[in-house]
Amino acid sequence: MKIEDYLGTERVFFAPSGSMTIFSVLHAFRRKTLGIPDQGCFNILEIVELLDMKYRFIKTEKGLVIPENIKDVDIFFFSSFSGYLVENNVENIHIHCKKNKILSIEDISSGFSYPKFGKGDIVVCSTGSPKILECGWGGFAAYRGIESSRIFEFAKINQEYKEKLDMELENAESKLQRLLKYSYILKDFNFEVFFKDSNGISVFVKTETPKKILRTLNKEIKPDTGRSLFTRCPRFDRILEKGFVIETIKIWKRSEDEVLDIGRKIEKVIKCLDL
Repeated sequence: MKIEDYLGTERVFFAPSGSMTIFSVLHAFRRKTLGIPDQGCFNILEIVELLDMKYRFIKTEKGLVIPENIKDVDIFFFSSFSGYLVENNVENIHIHCKKNKILSIEDISSGFSYPKFGKGDIVVCSTGSPKILECGWGGFAAYRGIESSRIFEFAKINQEYKEKLDMELENAESKLQRLLKYSYILKDFNFEVFFKDSNGISVFVKTETPKKILRTLNKEIKPDTGRSLFTRCPRFDRILEKGFVIETIKIWKRSEDEVLDIGRKIEKVIKCLDL
C-alpha cells in the first residue's frame, strides 16, 4: 500500500529528515503567520526562528487542540496525537481551519495509519527512530488542494529507503494497534495518569518528584531503543505538567506480560518514592 492510499493525498515528497520536511514546507509560507499549540506538538521553534516567521501560540487543554481557539493566523501546525499522549479531533480542526481559510499542517509521525488522522491540507511525517514508520532517517510531506507543487523541492529517495519504507507501511497498522493496547495496559495501574480513557501511544504519569523516580526507574528498566523509556516533564513537545511520560514505542516488540511487568515496577517505585 502506498502512502497516498493511506492519506488520500495527491502527491508525496521526501526529505532527508522530519525536520527538513517541516523546514521545506514552512519555507514556502515564511511570510505568513503561523499558529502553534502551546504544548503537545513537535518543537518547531528553531525552524520558525530560522525562517524569521511570525508565530503565535494557540491555547490548548493540556495539549488537546480546541478548534475555536485557532484564530488570527494563516497556518496552523499541530500533531495528530498531542504529545503522543492523546488523540486530537483532527477532523474538527481541519473543518475549522478550512472554514476560516487557515492552512492546516498535520504532523502524523505519532499516529500514521490511524484512520481518523491525515486530514490536514499538508501532512508531514518523520520516518526516523523511534517512529511508527521506522526507517532510521528521512521524512515526507503529502498534500491535497495545494495549487503548486513547486513549493516542495525534496530529495529523491534511494532504493534501500524505499524498500524499508514499503515494509514499514505494511506493518504500520498492527504496530500502532499494539502501541495503543500497551498504553491502555499501563494506564490501568495504581498511579495517576492523564487521558486514561483516550487513545494515545504514550502515557503521562503525574508526580511531583519525577527526577527522583526516574533516577531509580532508569536503573531498573531499559528500553529497546534509546537511553531511557521515560521522558521527564514539563516539556513542550509532551505536556507542560510535572511528571514523566512512558514512551511505549520504545518497547513495542515486547510481549504483554513484559509490559505488565514494567507497569508493576513503575507502580512499586512510585509507591516507595512519591511521598
